[in-house]
Amino acid sequence: MAFGEGFKHMDSYEYLEEGYYNAKIVKAEIKTNSYGQYIQAEVEVTDHPNCNPHIFLLNDMPKDGYGSMTLEQAQNLWNKNMTSFFASFQIKEGDFEPSHWVGKVGEITVRPQRKEPKYKEIVPFRTKFKKSEPKKDTDFPEDIPYDNEEKPDIF
Repeated sequence: MAFGEGFKHMDSYEYLEEGYYNAKIVKAEIKTNSYGQYIQAEVEVTDHPNCNPHIFLLNDMPKDGYGSMTLEQAQNLWNKNMTSFFASFQIKEGDFEPSHWVGKVGEITVRPQRKEPKYKEIVPFRTKFKKSEPKKDTDFPEDIPYDNEEKPDIF
């Protein structure tokens, strides 16, 4: 029998339904690519230990505009998204030392992708669902900052 002969695909992970989940940062490090520096943060969903781990790529502050956004608009959106990320994972604002992030638990959102709603995306903080999207949680505090649903994420 040849190596690997008879292999059959077997799903071993749970897929998350749309909604809100707690996630723990298990690994985080600064990396560099041709676009610049970013933080790669690996999270696991604490309530679903058999769920695929997820990696967030958090880009550095934009140095140029983004799409039709000016530099100022892109930087303001980045600041807003990073503020929400820090608040969600209870990381001290402005602490960009990834080793300090490991072990932090925060809320994430699983929602339909904006461009391809048949697919899901995971956002590294809690967001509001659009009216057409299902809401899995009735307890939604209004005093937490959320991302602007009308503009693209630029993480």
